[in-house]
Amino acid sequence: MAERTLVVLSTLRDRVSGAKAVPMSASCMVNRADTLALIDQAIAALAEDTREAERIAATSLETLERAQAEAAQIIRAAEEKAVFLAGSTPVMETAKAKAAELERRSILESEALRREADAYVDARIASFEAALQKTMGQIHTMRERLARRSQLDDNETTALPRLSL
Repeated sequence: MAERTLVVLSTLRDRVSGAKAVPMSASCMVNRADTLALIDQAIAALAEDTREAERIAATSLETLERAQAEAAQIIRAAEEKAVFLAGSTPVMETAKAKAAELERRSILESEALRREADAYVDARIASFEAALQKTMGQIHTMRERLARRSQLDDNETTALPRLSL
């Protein structure tokens, strides 16, 4: 790439260093046409080398972008495969079986607790019912005694209606 430019510049340097010196001066004599031709060649070679460098840089950027996209695709595929492999390993199967067993036992335990709670509530309601029946019996007895003592059953007095048990 830069070799063309380097060759032309090297040739120009050799011409200037091998040129005849002007007496009593640091100057030298070179052929103007040859020197200008070499400078034009250097300019052309430099422009061509620059274009080629830009093309390579653009190609390198495209290659880098393609490589990054391909790397991202490879990573996605690897992650998908890892998820698949993790889901189909014996460890995963064992974990799923244990989870199913724990779920089954939890359901059984919750049903047993519900039955126990229902039995407790039923016992408390039955106790309340018995106490209520006893109280109702006592109230019935007290009303009967009150009715006999005060003769509330006569037509003269109007008592509250009687409940039959």
